[in-house]
Amino acid sequence: MRWSGAKRQARLVTFFRQTTLPLSLLNYALAGTNVVFFDLLFLLLQKQRKIQMDILLTGAGGFIGQHVLRELLAQGHQLTVCSSRQQALLERYPSLDYCPVDYAQAQSVTDWLPHVQGMDAVINAVGIIDENHAGQFTELHTTVPVALFKACEQAQCKRVIQVSALGADPNATTQYFISKGKADAALQMLDLQWFVIRPSLVYGAAGKSFSMLKALAALPVIPLLGDGNQQLQPVHINDLVKAVALCLDKKTDPCQVINAVGAEPLSYAKMLAILRRCQEMSQAHYLSISPIIWRCFTPLSGWLKEPALNADALSMLENGNTADPKPFTRHLGQQPQAFTALLQDFVPDQAQRWHARLYFLRPVLRLSLALMWLWAGWVSLFVYPHDQSYQLLAQVGINASFAPLVLYAASTLDFVLGIAMLMNWYLPLVVGFQLLAMLIYSVVITFALPEFWAHPFGPMIKNIPIAVAIIVLLILEEDSI
Repeated sequence: MRWSGAKRQARLVTFFRQTTLPLSLLNYALAGTNVVFFDLLFLLLQKQRKIQMDILLTGAGGFIGQHVLRELLAQGHQLTVCSSRQQALLERYPSLDYCPVDYAQAQSVTDWLPHVQGMDAVINAVGIIDENHAGQFTELHTTVPVALFKACEQAQCKRVIQVSALGADPNATTQYFISKGKADAALQMLDLQWFVIRPSLVYGAAGKSFSMLKALAALPVIPLLGDGNQQLQPVHINDLVKAVALCLDKKTDPCQVINAVGAEPLSYAKMLAILRRCQEMSQAHYLSISPIIWRCFTPLSGWLKEPALNADALSMLENGNTADPKPFTRHLGQQPQAFTALLQDFVPDQAQRWHARLYFLRPVLRLSLALMWLWAGWVSLFVYPHDQSYQLLAQVGINASFAPLVLYAASTLDFVLGIAMLMNWYLPLVVGFQLLAMLIYSVVITFALPEFWAHPFGPMIKNIPIAVAIIVLLILEEDSI
């Protein structure tokens, strides 16, 4: 491999940090102009560090991407990553190179060509479950990957691995599968050593979908889609990562579509039952819900920030997601892990049980706090007699000429804070304003109307648990901010 200019120098500096070679060699290489010496030094470093390949990994900050990243680094590969989580990845893995590309905007071959030059392989692990705007599936799953694949063909970067999805097909019924299927089909038409890996539902520690399923399993009454007999074949993240790594081995025949699935299919209801047993919870009660009723709630997936509950995900669940595990077993050289193995492998702790039980209380808490502020604004403006409100304002030193202005301003603030919390807009700022407003109210009332602390309904003392609940919500919503 050969690089030029700043990239070659940066690569040498990175290598030296991880070797015991004398720094005088590095200083000579950086100061001199002897290209032959530069290349010889680079080969020496490759040999000492046992570097296997130079790989561009897109989607490195995602659930699958991060697991692939760790495995490939452990194998001695040099990685260049493309991710929206650049800073976090570089802090954790200083040896990484970063590809300064806005993935969503890199929709032409020329955008990618400089970044795939000199690469031994490219792995595309970018994927979203839900769209933030119309056409995002097509952009991220089709347009951008196809441009990347064509750039690889032009740059003679032969080995390309596409992490797709089981069920991906240009003629599928959901836009998610259609967009993935079109990219898969485009890759297979190119003069490349390509691999298309199509995993079923991927589970493992830190997986968002896996966390949501554990939370569903932890509910006192578990909702099922119909009878819950939809057949699924989840694949463990370790098996998927191994499958990706094996595609880099030159002994593995290219131009394969690999369906990555677990050892055996199981029903949706059984999968949830296993997850409940893993968390050492009592036997579950199930509620069968018609798909028609389920679809009435899919628009809430955006507000809940649960893309796994959207209409496309519901359709995919209805149709099931299984494949013959024998080809995948041959590729791995061993049988993939069965989902039932979780009963022996999963070690629940208190933090995990808390997370599962609080998972669906998070939106309930946000909704209840938002309604509290909205109700306070509504009561102040339209229910409670204004004359009595003005009397209370007079007791805190606000004269009659300013009382209406203060009343309407305070009520408007309540409405704004309630709506902002309901829509999850600028939550840290909103929480700050809520706590500040409660503090001001409490201080003013403490000095001007201290008798409210002795009120039998406790209007003042309730501010303390409410403030704590607001802070807890901010912590629970951290991932969505």
